[in-house]
Amino acid sequence: MTSSSNQGTLDQWLGRSTNYSQPAAAEPSSSEDQPTMPSHGWYSHHQPSSSDRNRDQDSYRRGAALAAIAKETRIVLPDILKHIPHIHASRSEAHYNHSTPRLEPKDCPKRTRSGRTRIKIVNDDSFNAAIELATSKGAGHGRVAVLNMANASVPGGGWLKGARAQEEALCYRSSLSLSLHRRYYPWQQRMGIYSPDVVIIRSDQDSGHQLLVPSVVPKDLPVVSVLSVAAIRCPPTDRVRIQTQNGLVEKHLYSKPSDRELTKSKMRLCLRMAAHHNHGLLVLGALGCGAFGNPPKEVANCWLEVLHEGEFQGGWWEEVWFAVFDKRNEGNLEVFEEVLGNVQI
Repeated sequence: MTSSSNQGTLDQWLGRSTNYSQPAAAEPSSSEDQPTMPSHGWYSHHQPSSSDRNRDQDSYRRGAALAAIAKETRIVLPDILKHIPHIHASRSEAHYNHSTPRLEPKDCPKRTRSGRTRIKIVNDDSFNAAIELATSKGAGHGRVAVLNMANASVPGGGWLKGARAQEEALCYRSSLSLSLHRRYYPWQQRMGIYSPDVVIIRSDQDSGHQLLVPSVVPKDLPVVSVLSVAAIRCPPTDRVRIQTQNGLVEKHLYSKPSDRELTKSKMRLCLRMAAHHNHGLLVLGALGCGAFGNPPKEVANCWLEVLHEGEFQGGWWEEVWFAVFDKRNEGNLEVFEEVLGNVQI
């Protein structure tokens, strides 16, 4: 699924309004997701080549451009939000594993006839996936709830400095940062934040982060809810070889069983937040599989195990999508397709 196709989906959403005209195309941004910086040890003993210097300069320019986008987002949001007073962009609430009730079968809305939901994996930005999902279902199915893979120490991670992880991408495009209040930080390990009203005000990075206003009136902007959960940061992992009937297979695993269980605990909290707030459409993700260094196949298997637990059976969700943005072909998309693609839960 390409960004251009999903910009088309965004235009389709906005095209419902007679007040919308398509913005002029902006110059596409770089195809890279993250700045490529040499490690400290290597850099200390190695004279950078011209290609290294150019790459570092490109990374700096991209970061500076994104920091400017962040600054503009903070400036324009108040004016946009005053035109949509029913959107409470600063509203959020903290949830904790110990105080968020388990889901009870008697409360299940049974959103599908069979009581089963088929998982879909998409190679896209989380908000693009949410817009596509909302457009495909229509307004009568409620807001899409989107997983924000959050930084537990700093609101919005490094978005004000031009960082490029998933949380930052959401903040550049939306009002999410307004609901991530400093009083929540640093987070407890088994904690999440629910933001009910997050308005999307920009196109994606590959489309130039275009502001959707004034080409579209604020009342017609896409609105989602966001489930913020922080993955474990850089847990110890092992690469082990296991003999199978097909020969030796290398597996990338959590070193500590407690880290694996903590990851599953975070996933349960995410799902409980969504269900308790009556969301039937979910866009989840590869929790912690980027800069935080969690092992992708372990994370995918953790999601699979949690989603198959009895608590989450029976039709709590009409659609469950995983947005695994892997345009550099690092393997996360393939792993999630293998483990979760088309699985019924």
